Amino acid sequence: MLSKLKNPALLRFLGAVQHHSETSSTLLAASGYDPLELQVAVSAAQDLGLVEATGRIHPSLRFTNAGRAWAAVELAPLLSLMSATDLSGRAIR
Repeated sequence: MLSKLKNPALLRFLGAVQHHSETSSTLLAASGYDPLELQVAVSAAQDLGLVEATGRIHPSLRFTNAGRAWAAVELAPLLSLMSATDLSGRAIR
């Protein structure tokens, strides 16, 4: 199923940006990249318009609307793995 993802590395990086935004974790720690890898990932995501700089130290990046849309499209193949449930938590199929 993961082979259906077009760019899992970029998706993981966007997950790190979200984690960085919601916690006190640095982007370097959240991503698990070394400093050079992080700079390449940040540049690629910014060039694609998926993230933008906040102008602050923490969080230093945030998702753009295009980033949220891209992630939604990228994750769409995985939606079939999630079963729908009713209010009691029972699966609906």
